[in-house]
Amino acid sequence: MNAAYNADLAQLKHLAFRRVEACGELLKRFHRLPKAVKMHDSYVLFEKIRGWLLTPFTLWPVDFIGLANHFLCLIESGKKPGVDVKLLLELISECPCVNEQQTIGKYEHNVQAGDYTSLITAQPKFAHKQKMLFENPIFRDDWKKLKAHFDLSRYRDKKGIIRRRMAQERSFRPEGWQFRWGKSDDRFRIVFDAFCHKWILYGMEGERPLLQMLSVNVTPFGTMIFIPRYWSFDPDRDLRWGAITQLHRSRDVQRQGAKLGQNQQERRLEASRVQRFWREATKARMKGDLRYQWVIAKMKWPADTDFSKVKRLMRIKLGSMDQI
Repeated sequence: MNAAYNADLAQLKHLAFRRVEACGELLKRFHRLPKAVKMHDSYVLFEKIRGWLLTPFTLWPVDFIGLANHFLCLIESGKKPGVDVKLLLELISECPCVNEQQTIGKYEHNVQAGDYTSLITAQPKFAHKQKMLFENPIFRDDWKKLKAHFDLSRYRDKKGIIRRRMAQERSFRPEGWQFRWGKSDDRFRIVFDAFCHKWILYGMEGERPLLQMLSVNVTPFGTMIFIPRYWSFDPDRDLRWGAITQLHRSRDVQRQGAKLGQNQQERRLEASRVQRFWREATKARMKGDLRYQWVIAKMKWPADTDFSKVKRLMRIKLGSMDQI
């Protein structure tokens, strides 16, 4: 257990957002499972979860910490995962490729430090706007009034930061966004959101306003560029497009276009037929060259077609968008 666990721990130590603290104990429980359990089918399923625990947090499509704890509790108590859990694991993609993990892992350390200079060149615009905000007497007066109305210590996190509620994609709103005025906490959230909107903040750190800045953000679904509404945007000068493109392409992006799209669709259809014939040949207990020759004949290819063509089409994962 020690060698495997230490290897996982070393990998976690290279990741941002205190991943050893968040995932270390879960991995220890995993590696401590007895040999008898490791022979069970459920153990194989957990290997997929373990792989995701070791990937950059930015790429997670679901809460793998909660999922891992749920799964380990089942295994440790001798229970089998239900059909819903098995469906979930079937639908979760395989872990991102090594290049994507390394690139996004490096990017996460910059995000953790609030440093976007590797992707953005327009820091003077932000610094100027921030200086103006610090010196604005109306801003200071608004903040003074807010402090007089609410006990802000109740809303600060461990770093002393109070954050507004998140604005979501496509004008969707977070849970609890509906107007509620009955409780002090509800009133504070509405007032603080209004304060942040007025001054274009994402929060307050102590007495320091956290002004929204031009940023490039990776999500599990893609790459987002956020432009604050006060920003006089110059697309040619404000962003390092080469670095942004490199960051985005690390996610195994395939070449695209009208002609390429048509060719890829034809290739997927061909792969689907090859894989179906391969399953039929396997079911008929064909093996070796005979199985390849049978598939080639069913595809109506020339008899001297190289077996490598079948192998290439067999490697295409038809259930994955990455192959589109």
